[in-house]
Amino acid sequence: MEKNVYLFVCPEIADWEPALAVAMISDRYTEIPKTHSYPVITFGLTREPVKTFGGLTILPDVAVDDIDLEKTAMIILPGSSLYEKKDPARLVPPIESCIRNDIPVAAICGATLFLAKHGFLDSVRHTSAGPAWLKKHASLYRGEGRYVHALSVADRGIITANPPGFVEFAYNIIKTLDVLKPEFLEFWLGAVKRGNLNTDSF
Repeated sequence: MEKNVYLFVCPEIADWEPALAVAMISDRYTEIPKTHSYPVITFGLTREPVKTFGGLTILPDVAVDDIDLEKTAMIILPGSSLYEKKDPARLVPPIESCIRNDIPVAAICGATLFLAKHGFLDSVRHTSAGPAWLKKHASLYRGEGRYVHALSVADRGIITANPPGFVEFAYNIIKTLDVLKPEFLEFWLGAVKRGNLNTDSF
């Protein structure tokens, strides 16, 4: 069965944070050899258009209630100022279902706050913008002892990332979804981090 990756889009989404991951896992990008690739489907709280942080307009493919969990390979939650202003509680049921059914969930920046508010980080190693920041905005957060000061952390099906860690976030998503062969993934990470692609070295 073909499975989809669902990308949450909401007002003031940080459009750069999921971009690298989405480009690499998408079945529309065929310029490099892949082990697996996935249709990427955008979803919103509704199907109303949203404006990104960079001013782009995105029309969600589906609303949150229309996610087909049986065909879901992963849900990606990018950062947004939304999480500090208003808790998108309608995300809780699909995220709970993903975790219960071993479907990976990836969150970066402000989206980690959503996971913290609802207890999803209390029992896994994770990162964010700092444990004190999580505690300040999520009073029920109890995961301080599992906080890791790193750009991105993957543990037991939950991927989290610090705000500037979008490259490592992409790396963990690609690795979890088995998109690239391990040796090519390491080559890719090195090329992106160095800002220099030398195909002769691979």
